[in-house]
Amino acid sequence: MQNQGRTRFTLLAISKLYNTRISMVGVDENRRWVRPMPMYQSDLFRGDEKIFEIFGVTEMSLNDWWGPAPRPEDRFFIRNEQTAPGLVKTLGEVERVRLLRALVDPSVDAIFSRGRTLGLIKPVVKDVNFRRNPYDPASYEARMVFKDMLSNTEHNWMVTDLLWHRIFEDFIRENPGLLSAKLKETRELLNTRESYLVVGLTRLFLEHPGPYGGCWPQILGVIML
Repeated sequence: MQNQGRTRFTLLAISKLYNTRISMVGVDENRRWVRPMPMYQSDLFRGDEKIFEIFGVTEMSLNDWWGPAPRPEDRFFIRNEQTAPGLVKTLGEVERVRLLRALVDPSVDAIFSRGRTLGLIKPVVKDVNFRRNPYDPASYEARMVFKDMLSNTEHNWMVTDLLWHRIFEDFIRENPGLLSAKLKETRELLNTRESYLVVGLTRLFLEHPGPYGGCWPQILGVIML
């Protein structure tokens, strides 16, 4: 099938799931969105060697997803020594700009109304939030209020970007009492620099269905050039 075999995968976002599970999303050599699964934090490295990094191009083996309720971009990550993934290169600044500008969608609706569950938008950011998770005080919840470039609708979505969480968790630990100023500064930076959000839909939730066919929207990656 067309989705099988060795693929050159450019990673654009690493998202938190649960325990050691992560979600990685990016594009293949034909700029088609891809979500390899299942993935774990241990898959990011092989020994001391980094296998995946943001804007890194990794050669890996993928197969058609055979699990329940597949999303169009879901692919099965083949995990064995004969087909082990390897980092080929990391995109330079010019290549990054060219790729993002080629991928960007005009709006959230342009992505999700056409059957896709992954995409890239340029936001107008209204607010950036980071706080203790009210349902799990041992962890944090990140959210962002934004508009896309076409709609006046304000979206208030969870940010699950693993690196985004680490930035703020490290800041809180090293700079107690200064989070409010950091959040304001971050919002201003997002609106003054060339910024993008990698957005995606969760799997279908039957008990608590989301607004997009039962799926919930999330910000999987925050990119500032």
